[in-house]
This record gives sequence, C-alpha cells and structure tokens, in this order.
Amino acid sequence: MIAKSLSSLLLAISLASAPAFAKAPDLGLLTTSGAPASLDRWVGKGKWVLVMFWATTCAICEQNKPSIIEFHNKHKNNDAVVVGVAIDGIDKIASIKEKMREIPASYTDLVAEDLGLMAANFQIAADEPFRGTPTYWFFSPKGELKAVNPGPVRLQALEDYMARFPNG
Repeated sequence: MIAKSLSSLLLAISLASAPAFAKAPDLGLLTTSGAPASLDRWVGKGKWVLVMFWATTCAICEQNKPSIIEFHNKHKNNDAVVVGVAIDGIDKIASIKEKMREIPASYTDLVAEDLGLMAANFQIAADEPFRGTPTYWFFSPKGELKAVNPGPVRLQALEDYMARFPNG
C-alpha cells in the first residue's frame, strides 16, 4: 500500500517507496466557476499539501472544516496548504457554493466533475478505494502521497509528521 492512515502518522517511518507524482492524479476537477483545474498547481511545489475531500451533506466535514482552515492559515505562508475537493459534482454547484458561504475557507475549493472518475483515479493513486467523506490525502513537498485518511484528521499528527520529516 502506498500510503498510511494519518492517524498512524506518528508511528510511521518515512515512506521512501511512495511514488512522487510527476503530475498530480487526474481527478476530473473543476473550479467553482466550471473551469478545468488540477492538483498540479499545488502538489510537488515545495510545500506539504493536505487535500480534503468533502460533500455538502457531510456533517463531519462541517465539524472538521474550522480546524482545517486553522491549519491552512497557520501554515500557508511557510510549509503547507490545504485544497478542498467537493465531490458533489458540478451540477450541485449552487449547494457547494452555499456550504462554502456558511463556513468560508481561506484555501481553494475545487469540484469533482464526476464522482465515478474521481473515485476510480483516487483508487489508482492511493492504492485503496475512496470510502466517503471526509477523506484526506497528504502530499510531501516533493509530491509524494504520504497518507490517506478516511474520516476526521488530527491536525497535531500532521504537524508532528511535518516536523519529523520536514522534506517529506
């Protein structure tokens, strides 16, 4: 398996065998205005990247979002950024934008155009199926997928891992 659960990051030893992506996995993403988008803008650019997969109907996503925003605000100018991926599809853009207004984030949110395509490419990249929301990917500054975490994430575990392996 390529990645470890974020909840076990403190126990993980550097995953040297995890591939660095020359190009971030294609998840069929769009901006909230409908333009094509890619994680390439962030992944492998010298910062840790936490990707949060969320849905408008996910109460746990809403509960976890303030701490994800706090993590992004604390690290965005230094060593890490967050990118949100709403899995609802572009046809639900009004609902997605409403959720974004309810809890405004300082990070970029993208939209998965097609859940089937996103889930298939998620499985190829992560070597495990997409299980639901919230789910997190954690990429190293070099673009290596270091962790996959279905469910809420402990931000202290992220920060501890980043401190232990500053270059990934």
